[in-house]
Amino acid sequence: MAEEFVSVHEFNLLKEEVQTIKQEMAENQKLLQVIDKKIDVIFEKISNADKTDELKLQPITARVAKLEENQSWLAKTVAGTIIAIIIKIIFEFANGGI
Repeated sequence: MAEEFVSVHEFNLLKEEVQTIKQEMAENQKLLQVIDKKIDVIFEKISNADKTDELKLQPITARVAKLEENQSWLAKTVAGTIIAIIIKIIFEFANGGI
């Protein structure tokens, strides 16, 4: 098996390439850390916006529920009044007309 040797010049070129790759990796790591911090800030802002929207919607939701309940009572009252008027008309006809 023949052994291959690397010349000093080739070794120095490889050493420079490795050093360049290490520097690029360090720069990439710094960039990734900056991106991570920005993502955390964006996530926090989104979370706060969701909480703010929820707090804004709670009173509106309560008011809508109250209005729906009032509308239900109004419909029941109108239906009861109509039924009472119909019963009154029936009794008047039964007792001798209008």
